[in-house]
Amino acid sequence: MKILQIDLDQGEVKEEKLAAEFKTSGGRLLTLSFLLDLPGDLDPLSSEAPLIFATGPLAGSGVTCSHRLSAGGKSPLTGGIKESNSGGMVAYHLARLGYRALLIKGANQDGDMVIRVEPEKVHLERREKYRELGNYDLLEEIRKEYGADYSVISIGPAGENGLLSSGIAITDPLGLPNRFAARGGLGAVMGSKGVKAILISAKGKQRFEPQSKGEFQSAQKEFNRIVRENPRIEVLQKYGTASTVSMVNQLGALPTRNFSQGTFAGAEKIDGEHMYKLITQRGGGTPTESCMPGCIIQCSNVFPGPDGKRIVGPIEYETLGLLGSNLDIDCLDTIAHLNYLCNDLGLDTIEVGCSLGVATEAGLVSYGDGKAYGELIEEMGKNTVLGRVLGQGAFLAGQVLGVKRVPVAKRQGISAYDPRGVKGTGVTYATSPMGADHTAGLTVFAPVEHGKKDGQLELSRRMQLVRAAYDALGLCAFLLGATGPHPDKAVALINAAYGKEHGADYLEKLGAQVIAGELKFNEKAGFTPANDCLPEFFYKEKLPPYDLTFDLSREETGSLFEDLRKDS
Repeated sequence: MKILQIDLDQGEVKEEKLAAEFKTSGGRLLTLSFLLDLPGDLDPLSSEAPLIFATGPLAGSGVTCSHRLSAGGKSPLTGGIKESNSGGMVAYHLARLGYRALLIKGANQDGDMVIRVEPEKVHLERREKYRELGNYDLLEEIRKEYGADYSVISIGPAGENGLLSSGIAITDPLGLPNRFAARGGLGAVMGSKGVKAILISAKGKQRFEPQSKGEFQSAQKEFNRIVRENPRIEVLQKYGTASTVSMVNQLGALPTRNFSQGTFAGAEKIDGEHMYKLITQRGGGTPTESCMPGCIIQCSNVFPGPDGKRIVGPIEYETLGLLGSNLDIDCLDTIAHLNYLCNDLGLDTIEVGCSLGVATEAGLVSYGDGKAYGELIEEMGKNTVLGRVLGQGAFLAGQVLGVKRVPVAKRQGISAYDPRGVKGTGVTYATSPMGADHTAGLTVFAPVEHGKKDGQLELSRRMQLVRAAYDALGLCAFLLGATGPHPDKAVALINAAYGKEHGADYLEKLGAQVIAGELKFNEKAGFTPANDCLPEFFYKEKLPPYDLTFDLSREETGSLFEDLRKDS
């Protein structure tokens, strides 16, 4: 496998062989490797700051859910390390071209660069006509000009205009820009490089050849069997991530009215069962869809309007929480429309939902006013002063608007689990090098009492390590409900594929390596254990209906990764 490096300052393209140390890893660990030696005060939007896309070592294989894509860089939102993870077709096509990673350095000052990666050549092309296009119109223009044999990485106007809530769109199996490396403002990093789109050819012919074919096939069969037979996977397959709404609402942790309440009266109108019912009744959509080749979980969906025409796909739990209950909206059609606007403009629905909650508390809009929320999102796309204030993320919006209840950690908007009600995930928000990112270590499915502090530090640490390992392997985190208790099964795949003899503790060691490196990066960027905490209101304001506070001290969270800081 190779690394494809593109220097936009010099207009140069080169390939280099993948280092031996990354033979059995990639993804989040590989993106980190290109960042570790950078100066701590590097401006993430400068031409010197790289943007990296990396696959895992099983990309291109038939292993289910093994085609996750890691986008990495220094976050302009948090000022620290960022890996943002996405499904879609890009990782599969990169692997078929023989690439484990794509590294972009420098910048195109004209802001209209299209990078086209073909099997024999990489083309750097200017397309002025693509400027300021939304992601959906952009994909239509790309198909007209280049055809459909590409997966596409793109940004909308939000990324072009440097909004810190902007993400990077990744095309799904239908060729639509519905998958997102959404978090941390990496869309602004791509925009700062003047790159509008990256086209990855689907014509690559490199096949995945495991070193021990028989052993690999047996390990793959066993891995897939465990996934198919797990009850949690069955729920995801039917109802998608929306199945989480009712559970979190019952825990009293569903963000409601800018994280001022933990239960939402309209939860049944936006949960997985109601969404399934609407999709199946209306036709024109589907409650079950894969986001990548070979996925047997199929937790995505396509949501249609009353007329049966597609609005957006998928609507994820995080979007239902932040653009739904958090804004007091109980209409799936309204949430779908807001989701569509964010996808088209290239915005992170989590960060935008947090910003709009802050804007509501500041009196700019009333709770439940879906039309007004849509207009505010459109302001972000127009790059007006108000749009920039809100589009720079919840933290900066709170500062400008004078709001004190701002749900962030390390300046990144908190996802749809109130940390007072799901305390293990609250620990993750506080301590992850990524900032408030549930994907770094979600604990809500663990069989514990989520409203009590006992054991939550250990639980969060364990989940952060295993999720970091899965990110480094390019495996979907939704596998963990089935494969988490069987780490040896994932390790068996790696060993058979690459002729290694890693022990069952390989995942824990790999996860620790990732997080230790990220802590080292953040330390250079000015982060200390004192930053491993949450905003004050989570410690002091009781969350109805169970009157919960986040009662793990700053000293407790600040010491969670003390050993890894020493190792780094």
